[in-house]
Amino acid sequence: MLDRRVLTAALVLTLSASLSSAAILADLTNPNDSYTIADVMAAEGIQVGDKLFDDFVVTASATATAVCPGADAIVVTGNRTLDGDYGLRFNGGWGAGGGQVADTTIKFRVSIVEPFLSDGWVIKDNALWITAKGVSQTLEGGIVSVSEDVYLTDPADGPADPIANKHVFFSDTSNQKLSDEADFTLGGQPVTATEIWVVKDVYVSGGLGQTGAAHLSEFYQSFSQVPEPASALVLLIGGAGVLLRRRRRRS
Repeated sequence: MLDRRVLTAALVLTLSASLSSAAILADLTNPNDSYTIADVMAAEGIQVGDKLFDDFVVTASATATAVCPGADAIVVTGNRTLDGDYGLRFNGGWGAGGGQVADTTIKFRVSIVEPFLSDGWVIKDNALWITAKGVSQTLEGGIVSVSEDVYLTDPADGPADPIANKHVFFSDTSNQKLSDEADFTLGGQPVTATEIWVVKDVYVSGGLGQTGAAHLSEFYQSFSQVPEPASALVLLIGGAGVLLRRRRRRS
């Protein structure tokens, strides 16, 4: 039977070796371990599992009384899905009344960190979903929307074709798409990457009339990788087991 202390030490060493000295290390066991995007930018990124999220650029614009958070008000928390995919939870509090609009663009980079990078890990797809949202039922066209494009290179460096597009939205219970996911493809062929750029647009409109209202408080983002985290853990446990057997034979 594998000594838990050996496995724990191996996991700690793996995580410690992968942590950038200047980046925040997300504590996935603590749901209150949250940071504003401004904090993450000052710390040169946040690491969640095998991935580093950095190079954030946030642009916010709003009409009149609409609420549109910027980098100092959008809070991110490290997240891991039931499938083992790492990502971020975004919480900001966008809101717009009738005839008003709140619109925020968020760009950031996602990259595989060491030692996973040297072990051949790559990102193959990603998912997006919204949770806390609402639109007043006034039939005036209010909507909550989050859309995004994923690129292999920073789009700020020049024109580039996206490798994935996603769009989630809510207008009412009969007009909604709360989750979306896509494999990375380019020219119709599957692609994987160790580094990608995500550009997302968060849009909240209270509708064309004067009595509408809409709000968005929270949405999530996750990224799948190869090998899957569960497979990597099995390999780690197997390697630790071989090491223990060798030690016992020597003794």
